[in-house]
Amino acid sequence: MAQTDILNPTPTHPLNPDYGFQKKRPLTHLNAKANQGAPYFREITDTGHQFSLSWNDKLASHARKLKWYYEQYRDGFFTLIDHEGGGRHYVGRFSQPVEPSPTGNNRWSMQQVLFDEVPLAPMLVYPNDWNNDAIWRLLLNDFGDRMVAAVAATWTLTANPAAKSGSVFSSASVAIGAGLLGAASYVYAGYGFQFWSIKGPAAGIGALSLDGTFLANVDFYAANNLLQPNVSSMLFQQQNVPLGIHTVTLTATGTKNAASSGYAVNWDALKVMR
Repeated sequence: MAQTDILNPTPTHPLNPDYGFQKKRPLTHLNAKANQGAPYFREITDTGHQFSLSWNDKLASHARKLKWYYEQYRDGFFTLIDHEGGGRHYVGRFSQPVEPSPTGNNRWSMQQVLFDEVPLAPMLVYPNDWNNDAIWRLLLNDFGDRMVAAVAATWTLTANPAAKSGSVFSSASVAIGAGLLGAASYVYAGYGFQFWSIKGPAAGIGALSLDGTFLANVDFYAANNLLQPNVSSMLFQQQNVPLGIHTVTLTATGTKNAASSGYAVNWDALKVMR
């Protein structure tokens, strides 16, 4: 559930919609603090509002973004800020899809997109129940296709019964140099993630990044590489990531633990918070 406004975070934002509803406000408001969220105004004498939103002569990129917002949030809630009505926050969801229609060269119109308020809906900053809210994003799908991309030919796919999908994606086990061993990346939709993988005696150090921003170095060295089920472990966890489309990248650094005999880094699986 998104806490911030996805459509109009500021009054001058290009995705700020036109509001097609009567701005009738009850006299009683509750200045409340949401569950783990920030203070916001909540109307407690109403059963909810339905807003008819419209956008005129927006760029094709804006139309695509609005359709993406509908697909991303139609099964959940987000906050809509009524900048034209005093800045009140509403928690709700889309109840009608975004249907763009062309109005000119690279210009689109979206009319009567319905937003339904859900009164007193809880607002969560970030979900954090990894057992019930997170889903696995494996190296291989059920058809055997590799889902993780590599930017160098030095990465190989190797069967490993200890991995979540039965294989690991590994860089070369030689010291070619920082970054020259290449990188592997995966694009996911969601909040934060956990990085799971296999350690071993010939493994090096890899750099994890999210959306191009460095997060941490991960040491893949372990004295013994036990090829048995359930030895894949969570090596890194990143929480407090805004809901969206994100890219996780593992870069082979060409460095290693002094006790290691190699430089390989391994990709097993991601656990993604949805």
